[in-house]
Amino acid sequence: MEVRQLGQWLLDEVRELIHARTSGESQELLENARRRLQQVALMARASEHPKLKALAKEILGDWDAVVAFVENPQLPVTNNHAERALRHAVIARRIGYGTRTEEGTRAYEALLSVMETCRLRGLNPWTYLSEVIAKRRKGMSAPLIPQTRSIATSSPI
Repeated sequence: MEVRQLGQWLLDEVRELIHARTSGESQELLENARRRLQQVALMARASEHPKLKALAKEILGDWDAVVAFVENPQLPVTNNHAERALRHAVIARRIGYGTRTEEGTRAYEALLSVMETCRLRGLNPWTYLSEVIAKRRKGMSAPLIPQTRSIATSSPI
């Protein structure tokens, strides 16, 4: 089989598994789609084409993570939400050249996490952070980030 055809078949099987899960297909149809994807990935792993072989190895190597959304319907089908959440941090790292110390890296990570959580909950992160700083300067405990909106169901702001 031609590499392009095998690669397209692999992609089609991934899409079919996602479609079966999102359209509420029966467990039997989901299992059949999962099995077909695994069989095509095994065929692609035997390919001589390095990129197709690497993709198939990655899919099979992370198999439990790849099909976790089939066995646990509460999991999202893709990681697009997580990828979007990381986008700002990746861009900032690229244009700012990162941090110079381990302590700076940890502080930056914590700050980004707080800001993204505020954003997902519909809160102004600067208002929350100024409240945290004011309370800590007075020796008080930092307030928790309010639970104003469900993270799982919110849309990006």
